[in-house]
Amino acid sequence: MLGTFGALALLAITVSACGGTGAPPAAESSAAPPATAQTSTAAPAPTATPTPTPTAKAYTSGELAAIVGQVRDDADRRLSVLPSGDIAAALEETKAMISSINVEPAECQELAAASTVPSVEDATMAIGMSTDAATGAMAALSLVAGLDQTALAQVSDPSGQLAKCSSMTMTASGITVAVTITPVEGASGLPGAIAYRTDTALPDGSTQSIVRAQVVHHGMLITSVAAGGDSGADAVRRAGALLDSAAAQVQ
Repeated sequence: MLGTFGALALLAITVSACGGTGAPPAAESSAAPPATAQTSTAAPAPTATPTPTPTAKAYTSGELAAIVGQVRDDADRRLSVLPSGDIAAALEETKAMISSINVEPAECQELAAASTVPSVEDATMAIGMSTDAATGAMAALSLVAGLDQTALAQVSDPSGQLAKCSSMTMTASGITVAVTITPVEGASGLPGAIAYRTDTALPDGSTQSIVRAQVVHHGMLITSVAAGGDSGADAVRRAGALLDSAAAQVQ
């Protein structure tokens, strides 16, 4: 089994109460706007040449797993790649978990329910993890290939959703916890990369924090999460380093 952090990391990687779940950007119409009536002698309007959309490289789950297996954590250890069967099972558990949680504001409930990564039949995915018992540092990395352009556009611009769901409450099995989401800077220098910290106030008075960083790179969604370690700044650094290391492997 994935264990407590494994479930948490997978949840942070595959779902978020806000990230990448906004309404799709309005599609540009392929049809020209209605023209003003013209006389029969009017010259026909020139036909615009459509710009071809770059096609992202297709990857198998095995190829993604091989890339994840090349990435090293901050202690120079290779990540442990999760078996694809464990990932599929955990995704189903995550979907069930999300559906059983009541989220306020209500719009964040809808966002959380809609934000699961597509099933493995629709996209290919690989996840790697790293834990350090001595320091308590934990991290995970996921690569997802095969998402369509609309999904990738939503992931790349979640700022509106981050603002809407920056402060939430989540209730499950009669227990309510407060969750705050804060954007963080400096995790990665990759173009379009974003990062934010999720803080969950637990009933025992402690706070559980996890940093998530993500980027769309060469048509692939790369996501990293980090928790524990020396400090919050350390988690930001480790999440960003994993993101950068994975991107360097994707050509």
